[in-house]
Amino acid sequence: MASMRVSSLLLAAVGISFLAGCGAVFLNEGAKTASLADGLQNPQANKPKVNIPKDQCVVGNFDDGSKNVDPKLYGGGGGLWMALSSGGGGDINSAFIVDGGANGTPKAIHVFGKLTDKGDKSYPGFQVQCKLKDHGYFDASNFTGIQFYYNCPPDDQALKRRFGIGTAPTLPGDQGGTCSTGCYDNFGADLAPTSDWVKKVLPFSDIKREGWGGPVAPPDFTDHLAELINLGWTHSANNMAGTYNIDYWVDEVEFF
Repeated sequence: MASMRVSSLLLAAVGISFLAGCGAVFLNEGAKTASLADGLQNPQANKPKVNIPKDQCVVGNFDDGSKNVDPKLYGGGGGLWMALSSGGGGDINSAFIVDGGANGTPKAIHVFGKLTDKGDKSYPGFQVQCKLKDHGYFDASNFTGIQFYYNCPPDDQALKRRFGIGTAPTLPGDQGGTCSTGCYDNFGADLAPTSDWVKKVLPFSDIKREGWGGPVAPPDFTDHLAELINLGWTHSANNMAGTYNIDYWVDEVEFF
């Protein structure tokens, strides 16, 4: 009996060694890391992206003067561009699509006005916002990044300039999201002041949250590409009391 038990253990050891030699990986197939074993690939890992024509990557170039998201946008439908003043910050111009776009194009978005911040932690700001669809989430998983042109004239006095992407886990329910605490810490990037049009290119892997908001799980933007709600360019005084002149432009917004 003892010799049979030893033989069984030896056979098991040889079997495990053989499987390891074949490249088997003992992982949960549904895990994000389960993909590399021969014949044991996570169906969601390295999923091929759709080859999207360039004209279906455009979110807005504004040349037709419309506030609608480009109707050709892949996966879009009924989205809208807006200019908003949040937190009681002051009056913003209502006619925000004007002549004079980037690279000599006919039109762009131009936002300006006087922003008042009381320093009372209400964080008012002026925002260019794009709701990507009229309802539901926008799925950007077939793209790898976003790019746009941005112009911030010298008379802009904002103390904080940021581009953000609102997603389900970072926006509250009344904005179409699922966030309950510490909302609005969207994935995005800070914007440097500039005296002329500059092109900002952001691969999705470079887009981060600021870190002050509630936890998001999983934490990376690339885990939430199918849950996009809006895009936003916000200028504010970042809770520094005073009145500030706000003046900036946005144009040629595209996924890639």
